[in-house]
Amino acid sequence: MKYSEISIVIPCHKEAEVIETNILTVNEYLSGLFDRHEIIVVTDGSPDGTDNAIDALIRSRSDIPLTHIQFPDNRGKGAAVKAGILASRFETVLFMDADLTIPIEELGEFMSALGQSDIVIASRLAPGAKFEEPVPWYRVLMARGFHLLQILILGNFEFSDTQCGFKLFRRNVALDIFRRITIRRFAFDAELIFLAKHLDYRVAILPVTVRKDPRDTNVRIVRDPIDMLFSLLQIRLNDLLGRYENGRQ
Repeated sequence: MKYSEISIVIPCHKEAEVIETNILTVNEYLSGLFDRHEIIVVTDGSPDGTDNAIDALIRSRSDIPLTHIQFPDNRGKGAAVKAGILASRFETVLFMDADLTIPIEELGEFMSALGQSDIVIASRLAPGAKFEEPVPWYRVLMARGFHLLQILILGNFEFSDTQCGFKLFRRNVALDIFRRITIRRFAFDAELIFLAKHLDYRVAILPVTVRKDPRDTNVRIVRDPIDMLFSLLQIRLNDLLGRYENGRQ
C-alpha cells in the first residue's frame, strides 16, 4: 500500500558519523511508501561537523526533499523536535532519532495504526518489542525510575515508555500539542503524552525492534535524571496554573 504524504523530523546532536547514510536510508524507504515526503533535520548545536555533512548532502543530492534547521547552540531535543514539527508541511508527521536504532521500516505498521488513532508511539517495553543487544543497566534503571516519577507526578501510568524516539502524528494534532510544549530537553516526551491525554487524543502504542548502536550515548547519567525530575514538576505546575489552555507557548 502506498500513502499520500509525510513529513519526517530528525533532531540531531553529534551525529556526523552516521547522518548522511541514515538520511539516504530514510529517503529511499519513504520514496517507496509515499507519493510525497519531506525530511526536516534539526541540528541542535552539534560541534562535530553534523551541520557540514547535512549541507554537503543537500548540495550533492538536490533530488532529496531535505530541509536543514540549524541551532547555533544546544537548546535540547525537545526544542529541536518542536522546531521541526512547526516547520512541517504534510498531513502526517513522524519524529525519529537520527541513529535509526528504531528502524524506519517500522513506519508501515505505524501508518496502519494511525487510521484508528491520532498519535502512534513506539514502546521498547510493550509485548513484542525486540532488542539486538541487551540494554545497559543504567538505561534500564533510568527508564524505570522516570516511569515511576511520571506516575507519581503526572499520572502517566499507562505509558511505560514515553521516551522512545519514534512517534507518528496527524499533523493537526502534532501542531496543537507542540504549540503548547514548554520542555526543551529529554522530558518533552512526557509533556507530549501528558498533553495528548489532557486534550483527549487517541494514542496507540506499538512494540518496535531496537537495533544496536555501538557509539557513545548522548545521555548524561547524572545530569539528565535531575533535569527530568524538575521538568516533570514544571509540567505539573504548568497544568495547575492553566498555562496549557491557550494553545501556544
